[in-house]
Amino acid sequence: MADSLSTTVIAICGTLLGSGLTAWAAALAERRRTEALERQQIREEAARERERRRELRSEHLKWRRDRRQAAYQELMDAAHEAEGAVWQLGRLTLEPFDQHRYDLRRGAAIDAVRATRRAADAVQLEGPEEVALAAEEYARAVDRHIGPPVEALMRMSEGPLAEGEAERYRSGAAETEARVAQWRRRFVPLAREALDESVEEA
Repeated sequence: MADSLSTTVIAICGTLLGSGLTAWAAALAERRRTEALERQQIREEAARERERRRELRSEHLKWRRDRRQAAYQELMDAAHEAEGAVWQLGRLTLEPFDQHRYDLRRGAAIDAVRATRRAADAVQLEGPEEVALAAEEYARAVDRHIGPPVEALMRMSEGPLAEGEAERYRSGAAETEARVAQWRRRFVPLAREALDESVEEA
């Protein structure tokens, strides 16, 4: 009887111990599964965050490139308009002086030159540095280009130009025109290179 009771107690204890160990092993396995799922979720969230940042960076680079391209194009358009306005002003040196026409064309040329300076200022903000410096010199060259016709026409308001004065005007106008062309040739490839680099970054 004692042996039977002792065997029963041992059997019950063994069963309880076995059940406890099984429950503990199951709980441990469940905890490991939960931890593995949490780690997987953290990795997925980190991957989504990296992807979101990549997309934001790509969008920012595209936005930046578009702004640069618009600023560069605006400068070139403004400079082209200014060159045309200065050319129109210079055409007045071939005719008898007319104060009204001079005032109109001089005003249009000054406005166009100012627009070029503003466009160059926009390029200063967009950069990069080398393009900004070339833009500044390009706008300066356009600004100086208005000088020869204004000086010649102011002199013509007092009477016709002597041959030496006319030659000085033509020489000065050719020199400032060449300087504008030189800085346009310098600006364009730098601007193109900056835009190409923006595409590669994106």
